[in-house]
Amino acid sequence: MSRVIKYKIVFFYLFAFLISWTFWLGMFFFYGGNATTNSADYFALLIPSTLGALGPLLSLAILEKLTRKEIEVNQIISTAKIRHANKRWFIPAIFAFPIIVVLGNFLYFLLGWEGQLRLITTGPDMLGIFVLPVMAVHFAASLITSPLFEEPGWRGFALRNLQSSYGREVGSLIVGTLWWVWHQPMNLTFGIQPTIYGFFSMVAFSFMIDSLFNLSGKNLFTAMLAHQSYGTLFIFIYIGQDNILTLVMLIGFVGLLRIREWKTTRERVR
Repeated sequence: MSRVIKYKIVFFYLFAFLISWTFWLGMFFFYGGNATTNSADYFALLIPSTLGALGPLLSLAILEKLTRKEIEVNQIISTAKIRHANKRWFIPAIFAFPIIVVLGNFLYFLLGWEGQLRLITTGPDMLGIFVLPVMAVHFAASLITSPLFEEPGWRGFALRNLQSSYGREVGSLIVGTLWWVWHQPMNLTFGIQPTIYGFFSMVAFSFMIDSLFNLSGKNLFTAMLAHQSYGTLFIFIYIGQDNILTLVMLIGFVGLLRIREWKTTRERVR
């Protein structure tokens, strides 16, 4: 047990990757990177994709057993607070990334780098103004899926320990990089190839979640809100191909959050 506790981060990622990749690599080899979102594929992929997404949470459950509750899942999840929480960080968690993406698309259009201004992706754009309440319902309902499956592990457990051991920036870099790697079998199943832009974009977004999580008093619910903002955006909001302006604005926003973190830490030391 002592060895598991000593190397708890290594074991956490080992179990998370093993569980998730077992299901997702099976999906990838079955579909050969040609899975689609049509109804037949959707129902065929629903179970293995969901079980794979549970990897981080199941990994924590395994560690709870191995450490005889030295690591406790319920204790980590209990840090997701709505009441008595610093709710001002909920707003940027929900809206910051979508606003950055929409603004990036608008600027690309103004500069002539995008042929037409698109705000909503193909399919949901048929809903017209009703896409807004549909997005809200999707956002709220989906908080109990990927955000709850992943964030107790990524931010609630791994980030806390990694930043404590290696510092704020290195801890975030490790979490963001491994988060990107972890997603690759799922992405490849749908024909989404890894790119340098995709890597930097996801790692920067991970840094954003980390900062919002820390600034909110390590409230796991803030991380869940930020996480789901991407999930809902990916389905409903048009994302331009390798939009450099979006990436630059995202990195700039992360820089502002990091400065705020530094100032907050400095004030606490005083």
